[in-house]
Parts: sequence; structure tokens; C-alpha cells
Amino acid sequence: MTSLLEPHAGVEARNKSVVERYFHDALDPCNIELLRELMATDAVLHRPGFDVVGVEAAIRRLSTTRSDYTAFATELSGLIAEGNMVAVRVHHRTRVRPHAFHSRAGDIDIAQEQALEWKAIVQFRLKDGKIVEEWVMRDELAMLLQMGDVTVKR
Repeated sequence: MTSLLEPHAGVEARNKSVVERYFHDALDPCNIELLRELMATDAVLHRPGFDVVGVEAAIRRLSTTRSDYTAFATELSGLIAEGNMVAVRVHHRTRVRPHAFHSRAGDIDIAQEQALEWKAIVQFRLKDGKIVEEWVMRDELAMLLQMGDVTVKR
């Protein structure tokens, strides 16, 4: 007897694989051109305050952003797929290069290269094995604390 869930499980496994490739094969090694294979041409990356629309815009945006970091590594946990949606907890570890860091709390200048790590929750919507939408909610406060831009009074 065949389960009604089996075809759905195959789509979910494929979608999880696409998300894993997004982090480990495209972002971590800075192989941003791979996004043409992983994303729909009209994909939308939702960021706080703005959206990046289209795979070509996503490639430009992620290439620029990724160039601010070295030795980028991502640990994935809690990877969950349901239908065309995938959610994952990520833990990025990197070294950040000197640049103007844009955050929801304001812009800061990073004067020297330093270690940086942060966690985020990322959600994806996929269609036909391609990413069509991405939402990221990263822990910017932890990032700012590490960069020394925020101090906590005790």
C-alpha cells in the first residue's frame, strides 16, 4: 500500500536539499553564480525595509554582501520542510572585513577585520525545485555587540 504522503515527502526532501546547497555550495564558498541554478528568475529576497527582486539582483546583492566577509561557514539546524516551505536555523561564523555595516539600528564603520558570528531564522518558499522567496531574521543585536558598537550597562 502506498502512502499519500510519499510524493509530498519527495518534494520536501528536494526542497531541503536546495536550501542546503544555497548555504553550503553558494554562500559559504562565495559561489554566488550558482544562484542561477537554485533560484527562480523572479525570486524575491525579503530584507528588513526592502526587497531584492529577481535572481540577477540577488546575485549582485549577495556578491556585494558576501565580499564583506572572509572564511564564511554556516551551520544549519532544525531544517524543516512542509509542502513548498522550508525553515532553518542558521549559525554563521566568519571574519568581517572593514566596511560600512548597515543594520536596522543604523550604520557603523568597521575599522579592522574581526571575527563575527550570528544566528538567524531563514524561511524559503520553493516552486519546482527553485527558491522563489526568502525571508531572513538575523540577530543583529548580537552582531553589533561583537563589533563593539553597542554596550550594555549593568
